[in-house]
Amino acid sequence: MNDANIPEAAGPEALGESRREGECREVADGVYFLAGFGNTTLIVGSDGVAVVDPGLFANGPRVVAELRQLTDLPVRYVIYTHGHFDHAFGTPALLEDAEARGDQPPDIVGHVNVARRFARYAKTSGHLATTYDMQFASWGPGGGDLVRRARYCPPTIEYEDRLVLDGLGNRTIECRHGLGETDDHTWVWVPESKVIVGGDFIVSSLPNAGTPFRVQRFVLEWAEALEEMASVEPAVVISGHGGVFTKSSSDMLMTTARALRYLDAEVVRRLNEGQWQEQILHEVKLPDDLVDHRFLQPPYGCTEFVVRDIMRRYMGWYDGNPSMLFPSRKSEIAGELVQLVGSARPIVDRAAVLGRSSDVSDLQLALHLLDVVLENHGDEAHRASALKAEILEARAKHERSFVAHNILLSAAALERDNAAAGGGSTNTSGVDRC
Repeated sequence: MNDANIPEAAGPEALGESRREGECREVADGVYFLAGFGNTTLIVGSDGVAVVDPGLFANGPRVVAELRQLTDLPVRYVIYTHGHFDHAFGTPALLEDAEARGDQPPDIVGHVNVARRFARYAKTSGHLATTYDMQFASWGPGGGDLVRRARYCPPTIEYEDRLVLDGLGNRTIECRHGLGETDDHTWVWVPESKVIVGGDFIVSSLPNAGTPFRVQRFVLEWAEALEEMASVEPAVVISGHGGVFTKSSSDMLMTTARALRYLDAEVVRRLNEGQWQEQILHEVKLPDDLVDHRFLQPPYGCTEFVVRDIMRRYMGWYDGNPSMLFPSRKSEIAGELVQLVGSARPIVDRAAVLGRSSDVSDLQLALHLLDVVLENHGDEAHRASALKAEILEARAKHERSFVAHNILLSAAALERDNAAAGGGSTNTSGVDRC
């Protein structure tokens, strides 16, 4: 396979490219890349096939169709790089394909924490569905269907540190565990083809650490995993979201690792100097030689979210202000402020002035002022909701982070509903199991 024939992942646009489903393409001998919101990799050996990350539940039939264009060999392994909904839920279609063909069902391979993740997802499915609706607001309603329609197919082969799979004949697959976006993460090494399938260790963006809705992620260990990947000198690195890296593989891995190490070290340095969350969040930035680097743009992750995740790991929730140990309700504080001002109208008027600014900091201040009015539930609340929706949409236009952009848009839609009809709704649902 000639590297010149492989389109190179190139900066922030690569993340968007991966959502546009294309034909399966060979990126190394016997290794095929199938782009989707969560990418799928097909590893074809002489005796069988491994499918790495079958993707969303709706992606499974597409994986089967593309696979059967390539080969009639049985699927020996379905490998999860981790247990997120966009990576590990297309499995039922592969199981159905094996049954229809009279093949033995494939073994499902994953880290021991994948099954624990699935149990947590089932336990908190209502919360997850609500937050997915918000996180994927730009897709239209129904992001939470990833949760509502989930069928859990847990691993039949689990491992803790490393696992070698040799059931494909002339292809060896090494599964290596590392902490990063998740605690159940695997990166896959195919030594005969010098290919790494990185899962969400690699997202063609600044890593997605500290996303607002999710549990703790592991910034320092993420860097260590990327450095270990670089040490095997891969010819091809396949991302979990985005594109395929060839000639720039080592540079991408080491540059991303350096950025994560810098942020971890800088936050820890400031904590040890006695700084608190607000100062750290507003002051920690990537160095000049990294901030505009093509491998570190924020379509998916963003620096502020990474910093929050690092702080969450190393410190408690106390923010240095003793008033916040046992805080009053926001509505009580808001009522006092509105009473002091005399009415909510001048607060909304001031927010309207700030909301016409092109400065992001002014827009943010306007949102805080409107929150005082909305918490007070007074005569200006409907006007405040309508204005907040406008300012949230204006703020979203400045936001390059996919997750943050969608949260702002979904909140704007809810505020419009509040202004018109006094509230929104929450969707919850159960799940099926394999």
